[in-house]
Amino acid sequence: MDQGNRVAVNYADMVVLVQKIALMLYELYTYFTTPCPQYVRHMDYLSEAIDMRSRHRRNRLAWQPHLEQTRQAIQSASERTRNRNKVVILGSGPLLDVPLDELAMRFREVVLLDIVFLPEVYKRVRPYANVRLVQHDVTNMAQKLYENIRSGNPELPTASPAVPDIDEDTGLVVSLNILSQLWVMPRAYALKKLRGLEEEVVDEWCAQITSSHSSFLQQLTCPVYLIGDHEFVKRDREGKIVSQGSTVAGLALPEPEASWTWNIVPLGEKERFLSKELKVGVWQMG
Repeated sequence: MDQGNRVAVNYADMVVLVQKIALMLYELYTYFTTPCPQYVRHMDYLSEAIDMRSRHRRNRLAWQPHLEQTRQAIQSASERTRNRNKVVILGSGPLLDVPLDELAMRFREVVLLDIVFLPEVYKRVRPYANVRLVQHDVTNMAQKLYENIRSGNPELPTASPAVPDIDEDTGLVVSLNILSQLWVMPRAYALKKLRGLEEEVVDEWCAQITSSHSSFLQQLTCPVYLIGDHEFVKRDREGKIVSQGSTVAGLALPEPEASWTWNIVPLGEKERFLSKELKVGVWQMG
């Protein structure tokens, strides 16, 4: 390799390094400047939200079909809704899969609910006078788990979903890609902080968290749609299935009204010879 090529390679490597450092600093800045309760930060909900933003940046093309189909499912549900007073989105996250413009035009009030919002979400909704952000844990038990562990109480609290913003004015509720995620951070935190937890006990607890959300949705009196993944499939580089299983702690669900595959972890994202996809469905719960 001549000197000119070596200089070009070194310059390219330097650009990549600078970009990585800039991204790391940006993520640190986001972590320390995002407003959220102490339990949200200590239980890594904030870190997970930041990491999701980074994963989307890396896998934008692979995720795009899933995001588009999710937005379309929400639009279809909203078009069929007669009561246009209020729509509540449970798990709105970074708004990648939320058709915000359409919802803001169709409903008098749009409530976006999640356990944490990154700064860009506040910026995104600022132009909409009828869009409101609500920082809330839909399981209604993460903070209790955090406080139990801090006080030396090893009890795993029961999930008891409650969303005060769902009232008689609500015309539509959408549970958005959170069913399989509700137990993930609590489980990781409990296993990290509590020694001697039996695997069977933890599995039953995770199943209760998931089933309680499903039951909560079914009890609502307005139209309710559940959108979320329910099964994972891991494949090798030839496309052969290596493993598969439930992502909703074994919760039994009927056949979805619509379904698609989310290529959430393409080859090379985590492992060189392994990819992961999720089977996503849409269910009308009420």
